[in-house]
Amino acid sequence: MKISKVKLKNFRCFGEEETVINLANITAFIGTNSSGKTAVLQALLKVFGSSTKDRELERADFHIPKGKSPDEISENKLSIEVIVEFQELQVEDQTIQNCGIPVFFERMVVNDTGKIPYVRFKLESSWSQGNTPEGNIETKLWYILVPEGSSSEEEQKEENRIEVKNYERSSIQVIYVPAVRDPSTQLKSATGTILWRIMHKIKWPENINIELSQRTKMIDQLLESQPGVESIKKIIGEEWKKYHRDIRYTEANIKFSSDELEDILKKIEVEFLPSVTTKGYKIDSLGDGLRSLFYLSLVGSLLRIDKEANDDTEGAVFCNGSNVALTILEVEEPENHVSPHLMGKIIDNLSSIAQIGNAQIILTSHTPAIVKRVDPEAIRYLRINNDTYCSILNEIKLPPQKGEAYKYIKEAIWAYPEIYFARLVILGEGDSEEIVIPKVIQLLDTGLDASGISVVPLGGRHVNHFWKLLDSLDIPYVTLLDLDTERNGGAWGRIKYAITQLIKNGSNKDKLLRLENGNVLSDDSLNKMHKREINKVEINTWIKRLEEYDVFFSAPLDIDFMMLESFLDEYKMAIPKNGGPHIPNKITELDMYNEKLNKAVKATLKENGGNGETYTPEQKELMIWYNYFFLGRGKPSTHIIATSNIDKEKLQRNMPAPLKNLLAAVKRKLQDDPFSDISRG
Repeated sequence: MKISKVKLKNFRCFGEEETVINLANITAFIGTNSSGKTAVLQALLKVFGSSTKDRELERADFHIPKGKSPDEISENKLSIEVIVEFQELQVEDQTIQNCGIPVFFERMVVNDTGKIPYVRFKLESSWSQGNTPEGNIETKLWYILVPEGSSSEEEQKEENRIEVKNYERSSIQVIYVPAVRDPSTQLKSATGTILWRIMHKIKWPENINIELSQRTKMIDQLLESQPGVESIKKIIGEEWKKYHRDIRYTEANIKFSSDELEDILKKIEVEFLPSVTTKGYKIDSLGDGLRSLFYLSLVGSLLRIDKEANDDTEGAVFCNGSNVALTILEVEEPENHVSPHLMGKIIDNLSSIAQIGNAQIILTSHTPAIVKRVDPEAIRYLRINNDTYCSILNEIKLPPQKGEAYKYIKEAIWAYPEIYFARLVILGEGDSEEIVIPKVIQLLDTGLDASGISVVPLGGRHVNHFWKLLDSLDIPYVTLLDLDTERNGGAWGRIKYAITQLIKNGSNKDKLLRLENGNVLSDDSLNKMHKREINKVEINTWIKRLEEYDVFFSAPLDIDFMMLESFLDEYKMAIPKNGGPHIPNKITELDMYNEKLNKAVKATLKENGGNGETYTPEQKELMIWYNYFFLGRGKPSTHIIATSNIDKEKLQRNMPAPLKNLLAAVKRKLQDDPFSDISRG
C-alpha cells in the first residue's frame, strides 16, 4: 500500500493547471527557496494529518493568480487528489499483510484487468468572502469511485463519490518534521506523540490498572508518612478552604504517582545513558542535531513496531490497536543542525525505513549534500515559472538503463548535484573550464553563486543526454567544447559530433543543416564530414552556425591553448624560480629548436594527430609552453595561479573570441531571469 500520485490544483503556489506528482518509496523534492517544496508536504498533511489543526485549511492555501489582488477575489476553489495503490494484491505472498485492504476494499477502482487496484481520495475546498478576514471555508474529503481519466461530469455524480469517514482517513497518517525545529516545543511534542503510539502497541494485561493502583498506593503511603509531607498537605488544605467550600472539592490532596496506565503513558520520557553525571540525559539536554537524529530513529522504531504488530499470533507482544496501515514521514531539510559527515547515514536510515513496507519517505532540500545521496530517479525538481509565478514540477529523465550513457549521466549527477539549483548551466570539457569560466563570469559584475550559474565538466561524452536532462528540467544551458584541430577526431569530427548530438536532442534537422546557398546538407555528406580536409573558413562558418544553438568551441585547440595564446605573460608569472621550458635559440641552435618544436607539436596533437600545418609558426612555438604548463603539470593549479595575475581590464580586452561569445549568450539567457543577479546588471 503506497501513495503513488498526488494531484494539486489551485493549492498555494500551484495554479489552475493541475500538477501531477509521482511518488516512490523515498522521494526527494528539490529546488530553490519558495519553489513549492513545503506546499507539497502540506498538501498531504491537509488530507491525512493526525490532528484537526494539521488538516485545517486557511485562506492563504488558496492560490492567487499573478497580477490579482486577494481583495479582487470573492470566491476560490482548490483540490488535492491522492492515489493510493495496493501492489500487494498482485503479489502471491501470504506473508504480506496490510490492514488497509479491508478498510479500503470497497472503495477500490481499477483501470483494466490485471492492473493494480487503487483508491482515489479527493479533497475539495471552497473559499468565499465573509464577515472575517479569513472568510468562509468549506472542505470535504471524498472517495472517487470511477477510474482516473473519467470526465468531470462522471466524477461529480452522486453515485460516484462517497465522503471519507474519519476512522478510514486515520488509516493513513502523516508525520511532519518541519525545517524549523524548535526543540522545546515541536520535537518534544512530536516525540511524545510517537512514544504514545509505540507504547499503545503493547498487549497490556486486562488487569494492569488494578496492579498499578496497588503498587502506587504503597509508594503514596510511604511518602505521605513523612512529617514534612503531612504538614504540606495540611497547609494546602487549610488555604484552599479559605477560597472554596464546594462539597465536591473539599479536600486538596497530593498525588505522587498515577495509578492509570493512560496517564503514565502520557508522561513517558526517554533518557540517555551513560552520562557524565549520575542522572540520565533528557531529550532537552541534547543538542539540536542529536534531537533531530533521535526523532528520526524514533519514527523508525514506530514503523518497525507497526509492522510487527500486524503479526497478531499467539504469544505476540504487540497488538495493532491503532490500525495505521501507512505512515508518511515528511522531513524538511534533513541537513538542518546535522554535521555534513552524518548526511549519508541519515539518508541510508531513511531509505531503510522506506523499505519496511508500511512507510513512505518524502524529503525536501535545497542542498547538493542531500541530492547526491538520493537516486536521481527519485528526485522531483520544482521551480517557479517566471511568467505565472506558479510552481512547475519536473522529473529527472535519464537515458535507457541498458546503455553506458545511463551510468555515466547518473554518476555525473551525483558528482555535480548543484545543477538542479542552477539558473543556468555551462557544460564544459573538464577541469580547466571549472577554473577559467568563473573568472570570465566576473566580467558580468557578479559571481557564479550570485548569478546562479553552475559549471559542469562532461568530458565531451553523452552531451545530448545532458541537454535532454536540462531541457526536461527547463534549466537554460550553453556548451563549450574543444575543437581539437589536427587531433584525432578533431576539427570536422568535433563539428559533426555537435551537429549529430543536436539532432538527437530534437533540433530541426533541415534548419540546422541548411547551407548558405539554400540547399540542405545530405545525410551522406554529414556522415563523411569527419573525413574532410581542414578548411578554416568553412569550419568557422559551421562554428558560427552552432553558436546559434548555444554550442561554442575553444579554437583552434582547447581552452588551455586559448588562454595561453591570449595571456602568455600572466602564465609565465606562474613559473617557479629556475623553472620553465628550455627553448633553443632559433638562429644559433636551429636544429635543436626544430627538434624541440616537433616534439612539442607531436605531444600537443597527441597520437594519430597532425603535424601542425594548420597552425601559425607562433602557435606551434606556443605548443612548447602548452606542453610545459598543461601536459607536464596540473591544469587546475596552473590556471588558478595564472588567472589571478590577469586584471579585469586586460581580461576584457584580450579575452578569446569563443569565450566572449559564450559570455554574451549567458547574459542574454539570464537577463530576464528575476532570480539571477545578472538580470539586475
